[in-house]
Amino acid sequence: MNPGADPLAYAPDSIPHPGETLKDTLDELGIPQADLARRTGLSTKHINQVIKGTAPLSPDTALLLERTTGVPATLWNSLEAAYRTQQAREEESKALASRVDWLSRFPLAELVKLKILPNREKTPANLLRLLDWFGVADPDTAEDVWRSYRTAFRRSTVLEPNEYTTATWLRLAELRARELDTHPFDKSRLTALLPKLRALTLAEQDTWIEDLPRLCAEVGVAVVFVPALPKTRVSGATRWLTPEKVLVALSDRFKKDDQFWFSFFHELGHVLLHGKRLTFMDDSDNFSSSKVHEDPDEDEANEFAANTLIPLPYTADYQQLRAKPMPFSRIEAFARRVGIAPGIVVGRLQHDDALDWKYGNNLKRTVTLI
Repeated sequence: MNPGADPLAYAPDSIPHPGETLKDTLDELGIPQADLARRTGLSTKHINQVIKGTAPLSPDTALLLERTTGVPATLWNSLEAAYRTQQAREEESKALASRVDWLSRFPLAELVKLKILPNREKTPANLLRLLDWFGVADPDTAEDVWRSYRTAFRRSTVLEPNEYTTATWLRLAELRARELDTHPFDKSRLTALLPKLRALTLAEQDTWIEDLPRLCAEVGVAVVFVPALPKTRVSGATRWLTPEKVLVALSDRFKKDDQFWFSFFHELGHVLLHGKRLTFMDDSDNFSSSKVHEDPDEDEANEFAANTLIPLPYTADYQQLRAKPMPFSRIEAFARRVGIAPGIVVGRLQHDDALDWKYGNNLKRTVTLI
């Protein structure tokens, strides 16, 4: 079943066991059960159990029935499979009925808004729909999967108080990325593409929102934009979907271009510098130079992003600007020399405590993802 499909869409309320069809067939053919037993070599007791539905109709029995009734074995097998599947579905529904409170951990209003669920009701049907959307068997399995992600996360917001909303955001990103056609990942081509990607910081959102995913797809990077969900701190994520395709997901949590572009190049740092078996979920704490991270990978990704946006040849010029950032015309002139949006320079200066956070924000551009 495709992710997001309704798991109940093709599930009738009840499916008769194949014994009922066998009984009707025998009645139409005028074959008594005892006669069928003799023709098939099966016991009368077993035939009776199949007709009552207390014994399964095996593939071997289906072949025997094909020869004695003329009804294809494939039909008997299909009837048996449909009946057993329905029985299993009913048992699953009973088991999940006691787990519907698991839905309370998710942002149900957002799930309805995103058309993942039809309503906010805590019902077995909605629980099944959500499990199907996540592609997991049951709530315990889902949480085991997320725990395994956390083991791989070098810095993570997952499995904190907002774990379920964050898991929802990541699943949205994953599903969108899997739909994108990308070329096989090429590290050298991605590295060569960096100047062109950096130049997109100067473009209007209507331009880069189309060009950024297109350019990255050509080197095996599936870039997707997923608006930030309430109560999440996630700014970006990196996850290898296959050895030849890597997901880079970006949110609009901070709504400004300096944070957005730093997050993007931070994620590319993970792609270029770190292992394919790791998943990275990044938040604002990742980008703090004063924070002691659990792993140096985050510091490396930060350094990569900073040096990509303001390359090392401009370090001396930047230090001069840092010593005297005002008036704003100095910031704008430096941004022109470097070839990046001035809002990014403002954000860097604010981060480096060279400019008060209340100054220069008018040079930043708003990023809004839908």
